[in-house]
Amino acid sequence: MQGRILIVDDEPEILNAVKFYLEDEDFEVHVTTDGTRAVELAESLRPDLIILDVMMPVMDGIQVCRQLRSRTRTRMIPVIFLTARESVEDKIQGLEAGGVDYITKPFVNQELLARIRAHIRHSQENLAGHPVTGLPGASTVEDEVNLRLQQGRIFTAVFVALDHLQEYREAYGVSRADRLLLRVARILEEEMGALPKEDRFLGHPAYYDFLLLSPPEKAESLCTRLVERFEAEKGRFYLEQHRQRGELVYYDYRGNTIKAPLVNLVMGGVCNSRRFVATYTALAEWSAQALMKARSFGKSAYVLEE
Repeated sequence: MQGRILIVDDEPEILNAVKFYLEDEDFEVHVTTDGTRAVELAESLRPDLIILDVMMPVMDGIQVCRQLRSRTRTRMIPVIFLTARESVEDKIQGLEAGGVDYITKPFVNQELLARIRAHIRHSQENLAGHPVTGLPGASTVEDEVNLRLQQGRIFTAVFVALDHLQEYREAYGVSRADRLLLRVARILEEEMGALPKEDRFLGHPAYYDFLLLSPPEKAESLCTRLVERFEAEKGRFYLEQHRQRGELVYYDYRGNTIKAPLVNLVMGGVCNSRRFVATYTALAEWSAQALMKARSFGKSAYVLEE
């Protein structure tokens, strides 16, 4: 399979024609005629690329693209606009909304295919998204932080770690560990949803670690809510016997009995309002110190520094 494509167009003839053509080229293709449904499908399917018609009822393509760009799970998916309009103003509007390309109807299938392949290849080379959560990966996280630092923006960066997830993975298996990881990602997304779109960012640079960016004045209340929600939900990921004991007991591959604490959500955050930070590397090193202090509590906790 060459990739997963979501096509959004209210003209059934075009929708079906493009769908059949791309399926013949070994793409997995999903379609919808509704803008609201398109946003839902993009979040659940995480397609490699979206082909989006500009002129649609209720929610047009420009609005759909802006919605996609405002959400963590869909903000990096390349969008090719498809429209009958040829004016320069319309093309500029689409590109400013977050589209990566613009094709005017009628179009040549081979040209559309070439552009799709090019944008998917470029996206995969640059996004490096996390394979479980689909969140922006290490390279994108570093680029985002460095850009904000270069722009002189003030923000709080919080590294979020799942302590003892390795022991959980050994005891319960990779599949259940990934489900726990995915649930934490959703909690982070949901709680960050109330932050201003232009100020928030969520990435997943390493298997056990997330990074969130927040306005400084919102960081402490955000971290408090995250700890509370994680502690309220984590019990359902354990067997009853482990919940009652408050610890994990299992056998390793040698047959030895292993005891480990339950998974904790620990966060180390730093704000560049009073201290100059030039690079992502410097910020990550500073955050690591705050994260170490949070780990010293031996439970889900956070430490924020300026």
